[in-house]
Amino acid sequence: MRFALLLGGPLLVTEEVKERLRGYTLWAADSGARHALELGLVPSLWLGDFDSGSGLPLKAPKEILPVDKDLTDGEALLERALKEGAKEILLLGGVGGRLDHTLAHLLWALRAAQQGVRVELTNGLETLYPLLPGRHRFALAPGALFSLLPFPRMRLSLKGGRWGLKGEWLEGSRGLENRALGEVEVEVLEGQGFFYQTI
Repeated sequence: MRFALLLGGPLLVTEEVKERLRGYTLWAADSGARHALELGLVPSLWLGDFDSGSGLPLKAPKEILPVDKDLTDGEALLERALKEGAKEILLLGGVGGRLDHTLAHLLWALRAAQQGVRVELTNGLETLYPLLPGRHRFALAPGALFSLLPFPRMRLSLKGGRWGLKGEWLEGSRGLENRALGEVEVEVLEGQGFFYQTI
């Protein structure tokens, strides 16, 4: 099951983003539905307390949540996708905008990845992938910018970047602004974090 979830953060709607949605079940969380309008698509589920998206002219099946709850509308949508058996989740509008929501989405993405779900977060300009212990490969064009973000610490080896690493700990900003030589391989030995790309 592949889900594309429209969250309330910023999203640059491009043809590339539209193309990515092929083959995904599309859902929206509250004000994330504004992205559906920009995309010209109708989600099969629109879930939230509708404190921010109630005025949007979107005709989609609604599920109303209480305003007083212990998780965000986005997190409620993410949990629903997991219960439906999601194997891959694309979070559109999941990073940027409100920092508190962004951090909550990043933490949730790591938890989902620990359950074997492939997660990608993007706002159309920036994309992040959770990094857990193991090997991860990313097909990048030569010269493409990428960063390794420890969350909070990560020991890894890196091949395919202008600056390689061999079993070294990353903390702080040391993993920022590397350049791809082609395919990038990251082997996480301990800890966790994110692989970050920007266009």
